Amino acid sequence: MNDKVLIIFIFGLLGIGFLSVLFIAVPWFLNYALPNWRDALLDSGIVMIAIGLFVYGFYMNTKIH
Repeated sequence: MNDKVLIIFIFGLLGIGFLSVLFIAVPWFLNYALPNWRDALLDSGIVMIAIGLFVYGFYMNTKIH
């Protein structure tokens, strides 16, 4: 793995972590906009799965080329 791919991968992981905190942890701590925990967890899970699939696709694309 060369340096460019490693840097992009690290920034991708940091971006996923930032989005996880932004969409999941902050609303849980504030708890004013979440009347139903099951729906909020499902919505957050769908967002995180979509982001994870995007990052995985990007990683596989860099691995192929």
